[in-house]
Amino acid sequence: MSGALTATATARRAPAIALAHVARAYPGGVRALDDVSLTVEHGTFLAVMGPSGSGKSTLMHCAAGLDSPTAGSVRIDGREISGLNETRRTELRRERVGFVFQAYNLIPSLSVEDNITLPLRLAGRRPDREWLR
Repeated sequence: MSGALTATATARRAPAIALAHVARAYPGGVRALDDVSLTVEHGTFLAVMGPSGSGKSTLMHCAAGLDSPTAGSVRIDGREISGLNETRRTELRRERVGFVFQAYNLIPSLSVEDNITLPLRLAGRRPDREWLR
């Protein structure tokens, strides 16, 4: 019995994000991504760097489900997102993905607190006051 408990206790979680053989092509033959595979484990910090036009934003958009690859597989927490419709991808992003944009994309008419809690309100949930503080 202790062997079964040990095996369960040491079972690995699915990676936070896993891309396998991802490609993204645009009209006119532009290939922003070509056979990209990347695994990001939970708790990992990752910097994506490169020159302008090298596919950084396309990589991030595909990895987060903002855009769909033309080929390959994208998984968030082990869940394949490529086949999800836009509504399901939006719900998954709301629950599992966080963004920090270069320009912040804050809504000027909202307070800092309201900007932070906006995704929770859209999901019909109340923020934990201690967490928010």
